[in-house]
Amino acid sequence: MSTIWLAVDQDGEEWLFWEKPERNDLTGDGWASWEENPCLPKGSIKKLIGKELTWEDEPFEISE
Repeated sequence: MSTIWLAVDQDGEEWLFWEKPERNDLTGDGWASWEENPCLPKGSIKKLIGKELTWEDEPFEISE
């Protein structure tokens, strides 16, 4: 089963992750992950899941 995670950082940039990200406590402004993750075009998350995410939201899980 494949799982991806969607999240938004404090700058409003939208990200896709292959594993559940954690808030980066060192800088406090983004998500910590061990992998390279693509930045998505603005508005992609809303098109995919039907709602907007913000930095205050937990990452959104999509699995098949």
